[in-house]
Amino acid sequence: MKQTKVLNIIQRYHPAKGGAELFIKILSEYQSKNLGYNVDVWTTNAYTPDALWDLNDEIVEQEKENIEGVHVRRFAVGAGIFRNKYINKVVRVLFDRFPNFKIANLASCPTAYGMLKAIDETDFSDYAYVTVSSTPYYFLFYVGYLISKKYNIPYIIAPAYHTGEHKHDPLRRKYFKKTAVPFFEYASKILVNTKAEQIAIMKFCQDNGVMLKEEKFVVLGQGIYLEKINGGDGKRFREKYNLNDPIVFQMGSKNYEKGSMNLVESMKLVWDSGIKCHLVFGGQYSEDFSKYLEGVEGKYRENILNIDNISDEEKFDVFDACNIFSMISKTDSFGIVYLEAWAYGKPVLACNNEALSEIISNGVDGYLLKFDDIKSIANTIEKLLKDEKLTRDMGMKGRKKVEEKYDWSKGIKKIDEIYVKL
Repeated sequence: MKQTKVLNIIQRYHPAKGGAELFIKILSEYQSKNLGYNVDVWTTNAYTPDALWDLNDEIVEQEKENIEGVHVRRFAVGAGIFRNKYINKVVRVLFDRFPNFKIANLASCPTAYGMLKAIDETDFSDYAYVTVSSTPYYFLFYVGYLISKKYNIPYIIAPAYHTGEHKHDPLRRKYFKKTAVPFFEYASKILVNTKAEQIAIMKFCQDNGVMLKEEKFVVLGQGIYLEKINGGDGKRFREKYNLNDPIVFQMGSKNYEKGSMNLVESMKLVWDSGIKCHLVFGGQYSEDFSKYLEGVEGKYRENILNIDNISDEEKFDVFDACNIFSMISKTDSFGIVYLEAWAYGKPVLACNNEALSEIISNGVDGYLLKFDDIKSIANTIEKLLKDEKLTRDMGMKGRKKVEEKYDWSKGIKKIDEIYVKL
């Protein structure tokens, strides 16, 4: 029997870390190992998120490799004169909002123009599907669209739309682009993380003259493999960094939209109240956040531990060691890290928006808070740090939710319904 071939396209791939990146890795490995597919992944060589537009940032050098049975091919961002970071930026700024479908999407980040040449050099006639993720990287959606149109193969998109704090959030401008509507109209299936994401996409397309049918959407959500992440050693982490007080932890990209700066400002109020505790950040290096920390007053800075490019082993050690997980981010479609925190029995603090309110039960397994309400964030952290029983009970309710709803070992077969039955 001939082996089914599929192509998955994503802005970054392992060892790069991120929610959409992890999902495509899980999807690709499941397709390879469980469905028996021959899986190709096209991605950029960006290691950090900044490398998707800053051509001088950290990259993954290896162009081709096999990772867990998945054939990964990395393309450089930019080509020819567009490898010049200033020319590349000018093109993106000038044409990203251009009303022409082709021009706008060719100018969209990440401009991995080598993919266009690779389309002409590759025969996709025996491929069964092409899947693309994630917004707002519409250049990649355009690449997948071209392949699908040329070879008449199903086009599946997993947008991971970040709907922001509310419908008027300026963040939406990055994601809700009129020139992206044809991708949603053309797609065979749209995989979304929440019902709120589906509604937002349908409303946006409707506002631009395109009515999408509900049958086109699959609310797949996200998940974790519980057995793969249970193994963190909090004692080891505390001893390594000599941390004896309670720990508040944020894991992921460190920037304003993720709530990193707001969390530091909130923790200043917590420390000023006399509570002794540590604030730990884990995630890939961020120049902006590192510069921000340099300006934090010494009496506060001594309580902050910032771990760049944290390993999975140490990440799970921190989850085991921490008392509270806080990521009050307005730029998440789902937030796998909340599931990881729950897996370790920790309560979570998140942004009060439509998407996260489908995942987190406010006051039960975590708290949903206004993105920039510094005082409310501080008060909530103080409340949890002062009430160990409440903290423990909320964390265990989160653990139970993961066991029942978000363990991939139980729910990953939903992917079969999408690909096998399409």
